[in-house]
Amino acid sequence: MVGELNNWSLDHLVPGWVKVAGSLCIYLVLAQAALAGKSAPYGEYFVRVDERWPDAGAVRSEPEADAASAAQDNASFQTQLSRLEAQGGPYADGLAEPLADLARLHRRSGDVAQAQQAYQRALHVVRINDGLYSERQVPILRELFETYRMTGDLAALDARYNYFFRLYGNGQPPFTPLRLGAALEYLRWQREALRLELDERDTERVINLYSVNDQLLRSAATDPAVSLESYRGLVLSQLRNLYLIQSRYDPGKESKGVITQVAPSTPWDEQDTSQRRLETYQRNALKYGRVILKDLIHRTPDSDVAGTAAAWLELADWNQWNDRRADALDAYRKVDSLLREAGEEALLAAWLGEPVELPANGAFWQPRPVAVDIEPPVVRARYDVSASGRADNIEVTDVSGVDESKLGKVRRNLAQTRFRPRILDGEPEPQLQLQRDYQVLY
Repeated sequence: MVGELNNWSLDHLVPGWVKVAGSLCIYLVLAQAALAGKSAPYGEYFVRVDERWPDAGAVRSEPEADAASAAQDNASFQTQLSRLEAQGGPYADGLAEPLADLARLHRRSGDVAQAQQAYQRALHVVRINDGLYSERQVPILRELFETYRMTGDLAALDARYNYFFRLYGNGQPPFTPLRLGAALEYLRWQREALRLELDERDTERVINLYSVNDQLLRSAATDPAVSLESYRGLVLSQLRNLYLIQSRYDPGKESKGVITQVAPSTPWDEQDTSQRRLETYQRNALKYGRVILKDLIHRTPDSDVAGTAAAWLELADWNQWNDRRADALDAYRKVDSLLREAGEEALLAAWLGEPVELPANGAFWQPRPVAVDIEPPVVRARYDVSASGRADNIEVTDVSGVDESKLGKVRRNLAQTRFRPRILDGEPEPQLQLQRDYQVLY
């Protein structure tokens, strides 16, 4: 299984594809085939009310600090800092914690500039006392990142994540928990940056995201020091990348102008090569996703019933979203049997007891910008979900101020959304008259 996984680095396929690049007719056929029957990217346009995913990059909100208590706390922190500086100098080790506390106070009060200064000084103190690669600075860095979200300075946030990744290993061994955690956080941000459309042309970011995750997976697959938990994180990270590639970066999407042109007689430029490379990833995504998930199943011990069943569920959802219903049903049945035999009735009901919009991992969810204070409007949808996982008889009504055009878009997207069907005793069952409220995100 490890050998099969390592054989699935797709970079080596690209040169051969470039050499045998075909005619415009072949390119059109590939583009049309890839675009046919696409599943809707659930979470990108609308999402169930209160639904959140831990990996999706949700913006954290904090209660505002009361002005009187904030002033009192500020005075207390300043006194504490002055005492520590008098005892140990401007770089005393004990300064880091009260500086971080002071930064949090400024952040809750809305004084982002002062918060950033305090965070930067806390980081400086930690690095002087513990060294540049100290783990103690990680929570401070994460909180500093939130200040860039608060101001909407996403370019600065992007640069900070790049620095964070380089600081903690740049994806290279030794794969300590700290380094792998930093890599996973960096990959999560790259997906968020794509959803937020930070780049005018994001092909290179997608390729980098896929390639870094792929390299980490192949290296971790043969490293006995990597825990199963960390390895699972890398697999599920790459699976989210594949969902993005399948839906948003299909052949022709970023090069629609090329389709209408005569096939070029000169070698492709770098941009063309990148696009062909991305198309190769997209065409092989379905099989690659199956390979890494089956490898995860193989690595998960039989004693970890919940972990094994969760991996089978991811495989089932991946096949279902890609309209491979027979393969999906086989995997859903495996989940059902594993949980039933283990007496995990609560998990069985939570996972298979009702239809679930796919993908169920937040791959497409776009966090609301911090500057937007107005809650997204809500619509109410009533519909049936068939045993094959398709919505039908859809009725969408306004709950909190949605115009007719948005109601229509929700209706059309629901019709294209793939669902994990309700599974009873290993068999898919239709669920009629389902009602759910959705937030319309844009």
